[in-house]
Amino acid sequence: MVYDVKQLELHVTHACNFTCEGCSHYSNHGHKGNITLEECEEWLYTWSKRIRPKVFTILGGEPTLHKDLSDILYMVRGMFPDPYTEIDLITNATGLHLHPKLPHILLATQANLAVSIHSIEHMNYVRKFKRGYEIAKDWKNGMGVHVEFWDFTNKEWIRQYKGYGDKMMPFEDENPKKSWKHCISKDALQLHEGKLWKCPPLAYLPMQAEKYNLSAKWDEYLKYKPLEVECTDEELKNFLNKKEESFCSMCPANEVEPYTKPDPTMPISYWENRNDNMGDVIRES
Repeated sequence: MVYDVKQLELHVTHACNFTCEGCSHYSNHGHKGNITLEECEEWLYTWSKRIRPKVFTILGGEPTLHKDLSDILYMVRGMFPDPYTEIDLITNATGLHLHPKLPHILLATQANLAVSIHSIEHMNYVRKFKRGYEIAKDWKNGMGVHVEFWDFTNKEWIRQYKGYGDKMMPFEDENPKKSWKHCISKDALQLHEGKLWKCPPLAYLPMQAEKYNLSAKWDEYLKYKPLEVECTDEELKNFLNKKEESFCSMCPANEVEPYTKPDPTMPISYWENRNDNMGDVIRES
């Protein structure tokens, strides 16, 4: 049996050229690594027999940093040929110039390009973003590519974890139902390592644990078990229907003070140094 899902996301790379504070995918922590075409084909093939996403999202990291991005787009559409599945490629646009054939492939695969805009105030960011922005506009107006510009410049952001790097801490408000209610990733099912994961913070938390000496408070969340493709139909159905669970406690349930995103081009060393003096306070809070 094939089950419909609202959204399925695929990280084609964990690398990102920006360090947006509070990224729920931890792409602001300098992770590296790309999915291979062989992995992509295997994961997509096996799960295309089990689920059918309404929206399939290709992202990262920054997906334009993957040299085989065009092949991945063709592969996704090949596995989900039904027009029921909308394909969205989400990018910060700074690497569009690396893929001159991409507009033709977006048209051929009937995929959408979503360009995220993170600032109009930080001039270093604006300079990096301008070329990609102009390219995307040309693809939209001159070639007919479906391009959307997602304006996050005036949005107030809510942190999904406290601190940075080895100072990072879960919220643990002890109200998973309320955390689920406010969750911004509740429909962001992840296809990672050939398995289905509930959300980005859980899927990529093991990468954080490998890179940083995380607090023992993360141990319970690192015990999360994703769904294997060999699962039964009943297990898959239960997984897709499950809402809140204990792991949701890692994200905030209570009201958290919103913040305006700082300059996304700041180097990782800036965030590490910024948190050095806050570490003990964060760990004790």
